[in-house]
Amino acid sequence: MSTLRDFVAYNQTAGGQKSFRVHGVVTVPSPAFEPVLIEPAVRHRGGWEVLQLKLVDTGVIANAVLTEKTVEYLREGPCGFKMLEIIHADGSLRIAIEDLQALD
Repeated sequence: MSTLRDFVAYNQTAGGQKSFRVHGVVTVPSPAFEPVLIEPAVRHRGGWEVLQLKLVDTGVIANAVLTEKTVEYLREGPCGFKMLEIIHADGSLRIAIEDLQALD
Protein backbone atom coordinates (compact mmCIF):
# COMPACT_ATOMS: atom_id res chain seq x y z
CA MET A 1 0.00 0.00 0.00
CA SER A 2 1.37 3.41 -1.01
CA THR A 3 -0.10 6.85 -0.59
CA LEU A 4 0.88 9.79 -2.78
CA ARG A 5 0.83 13.44 -1.72
CA ASP A 6 2.21 16.86 -2.59
CA PHE A 7 2.89 15.95 -6.23
CA VAL A 8 3.74 18.68 -8.74
CA ALA A 9 4.50 18.39 -12.44
CA TYR A 10 5.95 21.16 -14.57
CA ASN A 11 7.76 22.05 -17.76
CA GLN A 12 10.77 24.11 -16.73
CA THR A 13 12.72 26.53 -18.91
CA ALA A 14 16.04 27.61 -17.41
CA GLY A 15 19.09 28.94 -19.22
CA GLY A 16 17.54 28.13 -22.58
CA GLN A 17 17.14 24.45 -21.62
CA LYS A 18 13.70 22.85 -21.31
CA SER A 19 12.83 19.88 -19.11
CA PHE A 20 9.83 18.04 -17.70
CA ARG A 21 9.94 17.48 -13.93
CA VAL A 22 7.73 15.68 -11.42
CA HIS A 23 8.21 15.28 -7.69
CA GLY A 24 6.18 14.35 -4.66
CA VAL A 25 6.03 12.28 -1.49
CA VAL A 26 5.19 8.57 -1.37
CA THR A 27 4.44 6.55 1.76
CA VAL A 28 6.09 3.13 1.36
CA PRO A 29 5.48 0.03 3.53
CA SER A 30 9.12 -0.20 4.69
CA PRO A 31 12.37 1.79 4.49
CA ALA A 32 13.65 -1.05 2.28
CA PHE A 33 11.53 0.21 -0.65
CA GLU A 34 12.51 3.09 -2.95
CA PRO A 35 9.79 4.74 -5.07
CA VAL A 36 10.64 5.26 -8.75
CA LEU A 37 8.62 6.97 -11.50
CA ILE A 38 8.99 5.35 -14.94
CA GLU A 39 7.36 5.59 -18.34
CA PRO A 40 5.04 2.60 -18.85
CA ALA A 41 6.08 0.00 -21.43
CA VAL A 42 2.76 0.40 -23.26
CA ARG A 43 1.87 4.00 -24.07
CA HIS A 44 -1.74 5.10 -24.59
CA ARG A 45 -3.13 7.82 -26.84
CA GLY A 46 -5.49 9.43 -24.34
CA GLY A 47 -4.27 13.02 -24.55
CA TRP A 48 -2.33 13.15 -21.26
CA GLU A 49 1.08 12.06 -19.96
CA VAL A 50 1.35 8.85 -17.92
CA LEU A 51 4.02 7.74 -15.47
CA GLN A 52 4.02 4.57 -13.41
CA LEU A 53 5.09 4.42 -9.76
CA LYS A 54 7.16 1.33 -8.95
CA LEU A 55 8.45 0.34 -5.53
CA VAL A 56 11.93 -1.13 -5.83
CA ASP A 57 13.09 -3.48 -3.06
CA THR A 58 16.65 -2.44 -2.18
CA GLY A 59 17.32 -5.71 -0.36
CA VAL A 60 17.99 -3.91 2.92
CA ILE A 61 16.64 -5.73 5.95
CA ALA A 62 14.23 -3.34 7.67
CA ASN A 63 11.15 -3.42 9.86
CA ALA A 64 7.77 -2.99 8.20
CA VAL A 65 7.26 0.64 9.21
CA LEU A 66 5.40 3.11 7.01
CA THR A 67 8.01 5.54 5.69
CA GLU A 68 7.65 8.72 3.64
CA LYS A 69 10.09 9.13 0.76
CA THR A 70 10.50 11.75 -1.94
CA VAL A 71 10.36 10.63 -5.55
CA GLU A 72 11.55 12.67 -8.53
CA TYR A 73 11.35 12.29 -12.30
CA LEU A 74 13.29 14.33 -14.86
CA ARG A 75 13.20 14.20 -18.65
CA GLU A 76 14.92 16.49 -21.13
CA GLY A 77 12.50 18.49 -23.23
CA PRO A 78 9.02 19.70 -22.30
CA CYS A 79 5.91 17.54 -22.04
CA GLY A 80 3.35 18.38 -24.71
CA PHE A 81 0.36 17.54 -22.50
CA LYS A 82 -1.38 19.59 -19.80
CA MET A 83 -2.30 16.66 -17.53
CA LEU A 84 -0.25 13.90 -15.86
CA GLU A 85 -1.60 10.60 -14.56
CA ILE A 86 0.54 8.65 -12.10
CA ILE A 87 -0.50 4.99 -12.04
CA HIS A 88 0.28 2.94 -8.93
CA ALA A 89 -0.83 -0.32 -7.34
CA ASP A 90 -3.69 1.32 -5.43
CA GLY A 91 -5.11 3.39 -8.30
CA SER A 92 -4.03 6.58 -9.99
CA LEU A 93 -3.49 10.28 -9.38
CA ARG A 94 -4.05 13.06 -11.93
CA ILE A 95 -2.38 16.44 -11.68
CA ALA A 96 -2.07 19.47 -13.96
CA ILE A 97 1.26 20.15 -15.67
CA GLU A 98 2.39 23.73 -15.15
CA ASP A 99 4.87 25.84 -17.13
CA LEU A 100 7.70 27.47 -15.16
CA GLN A 101 10.18 30.01 -16.50
CA ALA A 102 13.35 30.59 -14.47
CA LEU A 103 14.50 34.18 -14.15
CA ASP A 104 17.88 34.86 -15.74
